[in-house]
Amino acid sequence: MTAAVIWLVVALVLIGLEVATLAFVALYPALGGLLAGVAALLGASIGVQFAVFAVVSVATLLLTRKPLRRMMRNTPLVASNADIVLGKRAVVIVAVEEGPGQRGQVRVGTEHWSARSEDERPIAEGMTVEVVRIDGVALVVRPVG
Repeated sequence: MTAAVIWLVVALVLIGLEVATLAFVALYPALGGLLAGVAALLGASIGVQFAVFAVVSVATLLLTRKPLRRMMRNTPLVASNADIVLGKRAVVIVAVEEGPGQRGQVRVGTEHWSARSEDERPIAEGMTVEVVRIDGVALVVRPVG
């Protein structure tokens, strides 16, 4: 394998790592790897290739990481509308079994949610419940009446 192909493989692996983590870390050495590959294609020695890799990786990190993070921090957060279900009535469509952590499913309007009983007691299918709070991705409910 030629040095250019090796640098290309290194860059592709780092780009894959960046896509998987979205941490803005592997992107910089990936760019360095791509430019080191270009240097290899132009006939540069292995020492020059490593120097290009190091300089490009560090320079792009120092020049772009802080501005990118600042831009991302200034991006407004989109509020979730999950809180609108608090206090609403729901119908149990999958019974909640008795015991800690047991879950069933409820329908609030047209939405289906995972749900668990507030007091860990069973709640039968078809019962009407009230949404007490949201715990992670599940609604905590209690029977009405």
